[in-house]
Amino acid sequence: MRRGSLGVADIAFFVVSAAAPLTVMAGVAPLAISTGGIGAPVGYLLAGITLALFAVGFTAMTRHVRSSGGFYAFITRGLGRPAGFGAATLALLAYNGMQIGVYGLLATGTQDALEALWGIHVPWPAIALAGVFVIWYLGYRSIEFGAKVLGVLLLAETGILVLLAGGVLLDGGAEGIAVDSFTPGNVLVPGTGAVLAFAFAAFTGFESTAIYRREARDPNRTIPRATYIAVGFLGLFYAFSVWIVIQAYGSSHIMTAVTTDPVGLFFTA
Repeated sequence: MRRGSLGVADIAFFVVSAAAPLTVMAGVAPLAISTGGIGAPVGYLLAGITLALFAVGFTAMTRHVRSSGGFYAFITRGLGRPAGFGAATLALLAYNGMQIGVYGLLATGTQDALEALWGIHVPWPAIALAGVFVIWYLGYRSIEFGAKVLGVLLLAETGILVLLAGGVLLDGGAEGIAVDSFTPGNVLVPGTGAVLAFAFAAFTGFESTAIYRREARDPNRTIPRATYIAVGFLGLFYAFSVWIVIQAYGSSHIMTAVTTDPVGLFFTA
């Protein structure tokens, strides 16, 4: 962790990589579509707008709370140490619980890919353990090295979704390119609340820009810019990607497709 070593792009890469756009789209977005219908893309836009408004106060506080403790530091400053400790404990348990699941997802996904591409079967615990060591090494090297690796992986990750979008748009969609996902009648439906829950969860870790204050160059400018860029990019990219997959199947067929095979929705597209 080196002082003054990270720029706006570096921190934004950390945040967007933590949110994992491809994982969110392939793993969670089908659930949002199944509950909210073709109006699901608007849920991601609303979540992005809400968090952008939250970020105004959040980034303003980073100038006064200079600790790298993230929400723990803010909650402790405002509500006292017991509340801050409780929030930190909850976050520690929740993030580590999620991390265990992510290693399992990495292992099973890699296992399936190896079998599909080369017919090689590797036990998933071995892949998960290898993942632990690779990530340890990246963290051990330096924070700048980790930022560069995440940048490359993020470009590849988003590139997959961009290629899908290009293919769908060039093909004209299954039923022609439509904007009915953004009409009030398709947005204001009973499942909108559930869509918002999925959408807000898709921005996991966006607040982590504040924990890089010591490593940021000119933190009073770098932290706010990285936060707004991350939230803006995620909100627009999520909404666009969900809309694209709806176009790939067509508005009249997407619900059947997501009910039949939610796990393979994006891959089939």
